[in-house]
Amino acid sequence: MRSRVPALALASVLLFAACGDSGEVGESIEGQDVVVDMYDNRFQYTHIEIPVGGTVNWVGAGRNPHNAVEANGAWSTESVFGSLEQLEGDEATLTYDQPGEYVFFCTFHGNAEGDGMAGVLVVGES
Repeated sequence: MRSRVPALALASVLLFAACGDSGEVGESIEGQDVVVDMYDNRFQYTHIEIPVGGTVNWVGAGRNPHNAVEANGAWSTESVFGSLEQLEGDEATLTYDQPGEYVFFCTFHGNAEGDGMAGVLVVGES
């Protein structure tokens, strides 16, 4: 009788790969209008570059609530979404008209010092 272990192992690997999410911690993205998924305990992109007037659409993609808040309070997803708790599928699109470099974080899983679920948004030229 042949063992079913290799077939089960292969099926497990394929299932795990199919359930994976795009964007690894530390990845960068650049563009006029950017979409950033907020997975459980991490942002899809931790370095974002957009021009002045560009947008970021912050999308809840995890099982836990998330948000994006600028470390000095200059902006927050709450201002357009109406709540700090964005759940899976919730979206908040912000337009950035002021050039600068902004540390952002999730108030549930990171902090204003850039630890945990956090990243940097560069608006305009860095």
